Amino acid sequence: MKTLFKLILVLAIAAGGLYWFAGYTPEDAKTTTQHVAHTIKEQTIEQGEDQLSRIDRIKRLFHFKEAVEEAMDKRVPPAHRVRSEDISPIVKQALVATEDKRFYEHGAVDFFSIGRALYTNTIAGQTVEGGSTITQQLVKNLFLSSKRIMSRKVEEVFLAYLMEHYYSKDEIITMYLNTIYYGTDYYGIKSASEGYFNTEPKDLNLSQAAVLAGIPQAPSYFNPVSNIDATKQRQRTVLTLMAQQGIISYADIDKAYYKRLDAPKKHRVTD
Repeated sequence: MKTLFKLILVLAIAAGGLYWFAGYTPEDAKTTTQHVAHTIKEQTIEQGEDQLSRIDRIKRLFHFKEAVEEAMDKRVPPAHRVRSEDISPIVKQALVATEDKRFYEHGAVDFFSIGRALYTNTIAGQTVEGGSTITQQLVKNLFLSSKRIMSRKVEEVFLAYLMEHYYSKDEIITMYLNTIYYGTDYYGIKSASEGYFNTEPKDLNLSQAAVLAGIPQAPSYFNPVSNIDATKQRQRTVLTLMAQQGIISYADIDKAYYKRLDAPKKHRVTD
């Protein structure tokens, strides 16, 4: 019954919201083939989501899983991705602790985190904390531009609900890890593991996992190659968050922090 209710809710939002965020009208059905081809031709990677055609948005709505696969392939080729079982559990734990500690408890949107972020940002007078879930971050990376406007945020939430309807939590976190940017031109956990540490995702240890979990917030700044000091500070922050949430002990923080980060010679990372 719950699943049916969610499906009806999604379809209801789709029917009413389609006109709002996709801007689709009956006149669009009369669009000529030449005009559609011209619209698609004008789209570029740089322009991103701002130039997505209405037809693309509609396709995403009614063929969501197909759209996800296409977006995944464009971002990271299948050969550079790994299965869930080929990723060390500590990597997933570090990511959740850092980006979305209630990931397995809430749905597509975490209203508690949104409220907390709103309060924190209001007190600070600037944006110092975000309320986006891992699912929201995934759909933004796959489909949307980084432009902070209300219509993009609404579409992000809408797509996040579709993502959680069609995919399990483990599938979502695996897709996230396979497509996130880790700096140094590394997209996905496989490229980052091999590039930074000369190892496979399944063999990453706590120290390495904490480094990788901290990079996505600012890939150019928290970069083991160009800014090891900032990387180590961020690593300790991640380890502390994991200890606070009971994932590791406080004694593990120093053990992991002072453990040498093995890396290939061309990208040697030292403490």
